[in-house]
Amino acid sequence: MSQAIPRLINPEPVNAEGMFLIAIVGVTINGLGYFRLKKGMSQNEKILSWHLLEDILGWVVLLIGAIIISFWNEPVIDPIMTIGFTIFVLWGVSKNAKETFNLLLEGVPTYIDIDKVKESILSVEGVKAVHDIHIWSLEGETDILTAHVIVEDKYLERPDKMRQSIKSKLEEHHIEHSTLELESEGFCSGTECIFELKR
Repeated sequence: MSQAIPRLINPEPVNAEGMFLIAIVGVTINGLGYFRLKKGMSQNEKILSWHLLEDILGWVVLLIGAIIISFWNEPVIDPIMTIGFTIFVLWGVSKNAKETFNLLLEGVPTYIDIDKVKESILSVEGVKAVHDIHIWSLEGETDILTAHVIVEDKYLERPDKMRQSIKSKLEEHHIEHSTLELESEGFCSGTECIFELKR
């Protein structure tokens, strides 16, 4: 961008034909890579696919600029495109950085509503309350949950069945890996111990 701004005042001639050919190659190669990665759910795949999309859009802008310059011979279009694309890239970097920091800090993934997860656990027959619930993701794809679940005493006789019932509910929220500590109604451990009793 530092080189583009002075060229707004003193535009330099550009090779529109060369820009056009390079842009076609860039769109083709990056487009193939993007369509292979865009279905990925991991944070690495998301960042790579976003980077390829940035490249594609950059090449498309270059292609449009080459066409405009060819017909109207306005070299000032080149630095304008450079500045616009730089702003777009910086916006994308800030967006991905926020998601990456949330991942590194083991925050709740943005696509998971922790209140709805709690409601799903509480909807299981025999569950009285849930506390000390933590949800995070390893790489943006594998979601993990740990929680203390208060259940009616009679359900503690078959703890594995109770855990499986809760895990089935968690799978509806894309949580495939969970560690559940079942507790009796008269016992509470953990750091919170704030019950959300079913009404």
